[in-house]
Amino acid sequence: MNRKDFIKTASLASILAMTGLTLQSCSSDSEDTDPNPNDPNDPNGGGQANTVQFSIANSPFTALQNDQGWLLHPQEDILLINVGGTISAFTSVCTHSGCARDWTFPNQLFTCNCHGSQFDSNGAVVTGPASSPLARLNLTRNGNDITITI
Repeated sequence: MNRKDFIKTASLASILAMTGLTLQSCSSDSEDTDPNPNDPNDPNGGGQANTVQFSIANSPFTALQNDQGWLLHPQEDILLINVGGTISAFTSVCTHSGCARDWTFPNQLFTCNCHGSQFDSNGAVVTGPASSPLARLNLTRNGNDITITI
């Protein structure tokens, strides 16, 4: 291999590595080919979904007792809001660049402070650069007890 070919090959490999792409052989039949093994909606029969449980009677979740009360779950990437007594949950992973833990709620809009995307209380994009809504999570409420399926 001459120097020019070597530099071209090394450059391509570096670019692929920097963008997270790799060259791999096809998978064998013995590998796990289910990309979402815990997805209950997976047609391949996935496993059990993960759940998050808490009570809005306990801090810091007491903010959800009030209309327009909101919070970023302290351990999970979940945005929570109370609108007219109905509590909703959304992933806090911004659809623009994947930021998950830098949110505010000025003017009744979820604002991702990484790049300024704003979402309304239904998760819809109000201001970009995000172009997709926040994913809504399944939430059930029994009195003060909340269960979210992730």
